[in-house]
Amino acid sequence: MKRLGQKNLLYSLLLACIMMLLLISYFIWMLPSLYVSYTVEQNLHAIKKQHQTFVETGSYSHVNVRNPSACISIKIPFEEKKIEIVSKLASINITALDADTKSLLADIQKFAYTLDADQLLPKDGDDNVHTANEIKEKIDGWKHKIEEIVQRQQQLPIKVELALQNDYKRLYEKESFQIHAGPGQSVIIESNIFDRTNRYTVYMAAERVADGIVISQLPVVTPHMEEIRPVVMQSVPMLCAVIVLLALIFSQVYSNGIVRPVYEKWQDVNKSLIEENERQEMFLRASSHQLKTPITASLLLVDGMIGKVGKYKERDKYLPKVKEQLLSMRRMVQEILSMNQGREKPNQYRISLYDLIQGQLNSYRVPIAEKQLTVSVEGELAACIMADEYMLSKIIDNLLSNAIAYTQCKKQIHIILTEKSVAIRNEGAAIPDDLLPHIFEPFVRGEHGNTSTSHGLGLYIAAYYAKSMKAQMRIYNQEDGVEAVLEFDSW
Repeated sequence: MKRLGQKNLLYSLLLACIMMLLLISYFIWMLPSLYVSYTVEQNLHAIKKQHQTFVETGSYSHVNVRNPSACISIKIPFEEKKIEIVSKLASINITALDADTKSLLADIQKFAYTLDADQLLPKDGDDNVHTANEIKEKIDGWKHKIEEIVQRQQQLPIKVELALQNDYKRLYEKESFQIHAGPGQSVIIESNIFDRTNRYTVYMAAERVADGIVISQLPVVTPHMEEIRPVVMQSVPMLCAVIVLLALIFSQVYSNGIVRPVYEKWQDVNKSLIEENERQEMFLRASSHQLKTPITASLLLVDGMIGKVGKYKERDKYLPKVKEQLLSMRRMVQEILSMNQGREKPNQYRISLYDLIQGQLNSYRVPIAEKQLTVSVEGELAACIMADEYMLSKIIDNLLSNAIAYTQCKKQIHIILTEKSVAIRNEGAAIPDDLLPHIFEPFVRGEHGNTSTSHGLGLYIAAYYAKSMKAQMRIYNQEDGVEAVLEFDSW
């Protein structure tokens, strides 16, 4: 659980870092470009609205656009020799007084009269009546004429009429004034005033020097927050889609990295528990059946001796048989208890296979000598294995006891050791073909000289221990004998 918590924390921190990187990247690279595009689009829309409103009303009373205090419209009447300049602050009429100025104005009016939006806009395969270069040349020509008139007469002979709009004062609000400390001995005066969309700030830095006073001025415009809010709102769907997509991808990664391994682990545990319950149920039924036979036989013998029925009157003769049945039951119970003893998780120790087998062979010196068997240990005699000593000892003991019991007299038993396996081959033996597929089932016994000492639990217990140690055990017939192999390649 501790490792799972650490892994969960790691994935959560990774997700937080990715989300933070995404948001930082968005605000650094994407949002400014979106804001620029939005501003360009809004400015184009504003000039269209400003121009259309003035054309329809001839006044700026109903013009409501961004930065209304800085926008103006110019009207050049075709009949009168004057120019009208209109804004939110004031309207100005400029009237020509002398012949040169009237001629200049007439030239401007004539050119303006020929302007046509359909002709100005570029069309495929058609030349515009007025190109951008032509318009630029015209404007440059008018500038030269104005310079000539001014140089000749020192001023333009025009009449200027200024009329302030009544509502210009309502354009501005929230006027403020602050003083800040500047570098050195200077002070900075900050003056702020707002219109409906912008804040206009004028900074004036003043400082007394040795020979006078130095004043510097910086006017700036600070956009209103409402300008960027639509940009953020427009990008919200895309940002949400990216976050959702990222969350889905991360959920898949998280599932594969944490949830699925835990789920698979618990599935394996649950499967193991189901298999163990089924094994215990099957084993309980089989062992109950196997125990019933010696118990019944013992009871019959005891009842016969108690009732002095027939041949059972000879108690000294039949009491040993009762003891034999009881010992058989005790061996079966011991085998069952020994198997349950190894149900705990295996403890790994470094075990010398050669030393373990030699110790097991010493305990079988008597039956080996009686049958005049030749036992050889070959292969990698220095091989060691990481395993549970109790379980491995039980497996080797069972395989050796079976090999000794089923090997014919004066035959050989070969034990081959490697770094990952133990193979035991005994000559002169064979497992019946119908019995071989069931060799690892409980209470399955072969036929040999001393079947009364075996209950068919040895190989079942050995296979159970091998599975607990994640080893593989195989038994198969050879040309002249049987070979049992225990492999630790999956340990």
